[in-house]
Amino acid sequence: MKILTRYIEEPQLEFNGHFLHVDKKTGLSEYGPFGRTEVELHPTQIRVGIVGTRSTVEMCDRWIDECRSFIETDKSAKRQRVRFRPDELFNEDAIVDALLKGLSPDFVGMSANSTFATEVITAQRWRSTFTDREATLIADLPSEVQRVEKASDLLCDHIQRIATTSPSPNVIFVAIPETIHKGSTVAQLPNNQWLNLRRGLKARSMKWGVPIQVIWEDVLTGKRASLQDKATRAWNTATALYYKANGIPWRGHGLEQDTCYVGVTFYQAESADGKPVMRSGVAQAFDYLGQGVVLRGDPFEWDVEEHGRTPHLSRDAASKLMQRTLAEYRKISRLPPKRVVVHKSSRFWGTEHPQFNELEGFFHGIESVNPEASVDLITLAESKIRLARVGQYPPVRGTFALIEGGTPIIYTHGFTPYFNTYPGTHVPVPWTILEKHGDSDVLQIAAELMALTKMNVNNAEFSDGTPITLAFAERVSEVLKQVGPEMPVRSEYSFYM
Repeated sequence: MKILTRYIEEPQLEFNGHFLHVDKKTGLSEYGPFGRTEVELHPTQIRVGIVGTRSTVEMCDRWIDECRSFIETDKSAKRQRVRFRPDELFNEDAIVDALLKGLSPDFVGMSANSTFATEVITAQRWRSTFTDREATLIADLPSEVQRVEKASDLLCDHIQRIATTSPSPNVIFVAIPETIHKGSTVAQLPNNQWLNLRRGLKARSMKWGVPIQVIWEDVLTGKRASLQDKATRAWNTATALYYKANGIPWRGHGLEQDTCYVGVTFYQAESADGKPVMRSGVAQAFDYLGQGVVLRGDPFEWDVEEHGRTPHLSRDAASKLMQRTLAEYRKISRLPPKRVVVHKSSRFWGTEHPQFNELEGFFHGIESVNPEASVDLITLAESKIRLARVGQYPPVRGTFALIEGGTPIIYTHGFTPYFNTYPGTHVPVPWTILEKHGDSDVLQIAAELMALTKMNVNNAEFSDGTPITLAFAERVSEVLKQVGPEMPVRSEYSFYM
């Protein structure tokens, strides 16, 4: 059996002044966000509103104030994550400290004087508080469904007050007290669907046009057991705030500028008359700037007993979904893409399933927008194959392998040369390119997958194990499950993250 292996270099990101770096936090620390390169991509001020009890609003306000200043990494909280071999170390403490600083750099602060060059503004007009008694009355309701619904109603009333204030904030923090968090966040409905407070808030607040950021009281107090250290939380808060205020924290270097990357998935919802239906897909289009577009496809019925558990699109539905997706992409870029890459976690049905020939539908929809566009339709799945590496570490992130008679695999998580360690706790699982339709070389596809794992603007971590096209497919679907047929759906990704 022959095994072809290749190493795909770590993709770089582009920051202010077009400077390149592989690490988000280092790039932001040394150069600042990419948005500063182009004035229309950089908010010099971010107006922030806060909803909560008087106590959680004050805690959230203090947290925002802390994020304006330098925060040193808590070495004691991170030390346990570093793996090393004492026999190879000359000065164990010094080397571990260096590793910690590499894995979790100090936070530079988010202010007009830091490399973010952005001022975070809060004001009394953008605060709305409810009483502890209101929260307690919700927590005392006997039904889980009632508790989630009443909590959602209460919080949305206050979100609306701030979002409809003129001028409105760019982002609204929803600081949820522990009283509500304990028993009012999830509930199962009689139809076996679930109500989820966080997702429901994001779904309902879309109509007011201001993205929200949910934050729990135990995160603000630092009592959550799995909480990251303060510097890491500040990095993630600042990155999310910057993006939700229409800033671009970094640009993907190595991702083609005229390419539209699309992720497609499915979810179960309800029709206008309350019947269970499948939505024809959630298409998320990401460009090289990491700007995402979310679409809700048309509802359709899917017979599990006749067709299987995995839904597929009809030719017409697939074509329409692509046309709508690329129309939204064109609104951002002003031009149709020269290349379209579609990622799915299920296989593409073709002529063998005449009723659900989605393969032909995808091609037709793309060609109707740009007949000369290059197309790649790719099915990704977690591989059952594992590679072993000599030593104590797993395979290197970027390891590509093609086993004779099998499908290619790519490790997007593993030993990371930049850190000289494996920054994870579990055995990494590679991806397999299960199916590919198009002309691009499989190594190019794999290199793009690596780059797309660094485009998550919801945090400042080095990379995710999953490309962004699929990483948020489930998250977006979960929010859209909470969106009723009559509710508006925003296309901007910032409303879902």
